[in-house]
Amino acid sequence: MPAAGVRSNVAISLLYPRSDTSVEMGQEVGFLLEAGEPGEAPSMGSRLSVRLRDPKGRLSTVLPAEAGAGGVYRTQPWRIPHRVEAGTWTVEAKAEGSVSGATVIGRFDVYESISEVLLRKYGWWIDPPSFHGITPELVAEKGDARNGMIRVGGAAPAQHMLPEEWIEIHWRQGDFGVRDSSSARRFMLEEVGDFGFTRVRELGAFQEVRFKNWTAWSAKARGELSSTQIEWIVFSPPETGQTLAIGTTLALPPAGVDAHALFRESFELHPDEGAYASAATPLPRLLPAPELIDPPLGTAFRGSESPVILRWSPVRELAVGEYYEVDVDYNYREGNFPLRLVTRATQVTLPEDLYQMPNCRIFNWQVTLMKVIDTAADGNPVGVPLSYRSFYGYIEWTYPATETQPFPPLCPNEQV
Repeated sequence: MPAAGVRSNVAISLLYPRSDTSVEMGQEVGFLLEAGEPGEAPSMGSRLSVRLRDPKGRLSTVLPAEAGAGGVYRTQPWRIPHRVEAGTWTVEAKAEGSVSGATVIGRFDVYESISEVLLRKYGWWIDPPSFHGITPELVAEKGDARNGMIRVGGAAPAQHMLPEEWIEIHWRQGDFGVRDSSSARRFMLEEVGDFGFTRVRELGAFQEVRFKNWTAWSAKARGELSSTQIEWIVFSPPETGQTLAIGTTLALPPAGVDAHALFRESFELHPDEGAYASAATPLPRLLPAPELIDPPLGTAFRGSESPVILRWSPVRELAVGEYYEVDVDYNYREGNFPLRLVTRATQVTLPEDLYQMPNCRIFNWQVTLMKVIDTAADGNPVGVPLSYRSFYGYIEWTYPATETQPFPPLCPNEQV
């Protein structure tokens, strides 16, 4: 006999999740149910609970469902744990104390997050937090388990300045002798070379730090925009015999905390994972980037008072078909208007009338060693890179005080 006051024929309907629902590990899911007698309006007098079982039938959690508006019962959101069994999970919704007709079975799929995929492929774990509700995505992956790189993160839609959160990991097989500041810098410039989507103006001095159980070297980098904060750490964990660099790029991070440390805190090495993966895109092995020499970062020029000559150090003696490509960018009206110059010398002179075109006074420049593979219709070479891109230098080039600028200032972002 049912206990006093308990109906034996309470019917339960699982409204959510449906059988076609898929939830990523690390994400939250809530459960919606209806309870009532057959043919009648939903009852709000029953006590309901939800039991979750993984694909092997193991109980993961029990969640009470509270009565709410519209005759619907709701559980609190529950976060699917990381590193659990992927596949079809079972939902057992039950009216507490009922005798019959009070349990319904539902199912939904749980799939691996980026963190699980990278752990299985490369033998390390990363699950960065989100400071702006950004769902991280894997946006770059190159190489294999011995030598490679990944970049994970995203940006939140916003006007002008975008909240951004990126973490990238580069790894190279072998101990590259990262024992001091200069060797850490050399590893970054010669072995890593690729500094991400955010163009880097300069890389600061490395300081010795402690990262987890490893001696590491940390340096801040300067991005194109003043709102962007960049930090790198380099270390050589003996567990894997590799040298790693972890970069974090944050735009508009929270104040009052070490946001970079928080963003990389979840990193773990799992050398017993047996990583073996190869990415669809191979890791390019390029020469170190040209070093920008002159003018110094941020040098100011006024009109045509003196020629603007950009100089850099040679990567090597050029062979036939090799040349330097110099990209000059200047923003205006939210647009980006690039100027591409080519030369076999280690300097170029900017066209004198360039500053007279609509611009935002900041002219960025970047140099890459290239190899000709074709010729464009305008006669300019079409090439592939032989080196990494240089740092992203800039000059300030404005009208003299005695002249009137012939275009309005339409510059939405601070460029330096």
